[in-house]
Amino acid sequence: MRWLDKLLGKKPEIRGSDEPLVPHPIPALVTILHRLEQDKGTPLTEAEVVSARDQAVCIMLPVSKAAQLAEKRGYDDVDLENVWESWCQYRTQITTDGE
Repeated sequence: MRWLDKLLGKKPEIRGSDEPLVPHPIPALVTILHRLEQDKGTPLTEAEVVSARDQAVCIMLPVSKAAQLAEKRGYDDVDLENVWESWCQYRTQITTDGE
């Protein structure tokens, strides 16, 4: 019956963990946005950034695993809840660093 629960949209069981799950874009959304902007040749609009976030492929990870992944990667991804503001901050850093 587990496959039926998945099909009907019930939350999957996580055995041995009460840790909340968070969506984690794969690849990191900041890399997707950077590439989209390079391809476009001009800064992305807010609508384009939100659209890219909404279309990104995500996996659900426990909070601690998402933090470990970001640490291993060497940078945090953009904040999915405040994607436009977060992207603008990253974009400023990228531009300042000589990109």
